Amino acid sequence: MSRLAGAGLLCYAAFMPAALAGESALPDTIRKARLEDHLPLYTPSPLCEPNELTLWSCSIKKREYALCSSRAVSRSAGYFQYRASRSGKTVFVYPTARQSPAASFVYQAFPNGNASVEFVNDGYRYRLLDPLRDDSSILVTSSKGQSSEIACGGNQTLQLNYTMRLMYEAGVWKQ
Repeated sequence: MSRLAGAGLLCYAAFMPAALAGESALPDTIRKARLEDHLPLYTPSPLCEPNELTLWSCSIKKREYALCSSRAVSRSAGYFQYRASRSGKTVFVYPTARQSPAASFVYQAFPNGNASVEFVNDGYRYRLLDPLRDDSSILVTSSKGQSSEIACGGNQTLQLNYTMRLMYEAGVWKQ
């Protein structure tokens, strides 16, 4: 069982994203989710600044990967940034500017509780996979269809109600 499931969190795994006709369609557990209630579950990454949330992270040997977010996000304010480092040096940031995530990321929540965040950069599709009951990973696929997967550790926070609220408010939740 994942560390998040074991924490007794109210994660709305059975929620169907297609039901998102408007904010009122969001379950109260997501619509009213507060950062203060979930903050202890967001494990900081060295790639995210102290005033940011680490929505997803992965450490493999001398490499770090993280999805960092401003603490509040809307369709017109706040940002998400994916960052990667090697031996403590940042080697990749997407997008390079801190901007509204709506044009850069896509979030999906699945009926089985899994979640993912995707983005495309320079012909490569990156997918941060966060299964509810399995280890996370990064799937990178080239425009020619070649793919590689980087195995990461335990579950992250893409299924937390506050993260789901951020994704909805940012306009990145694929419906």
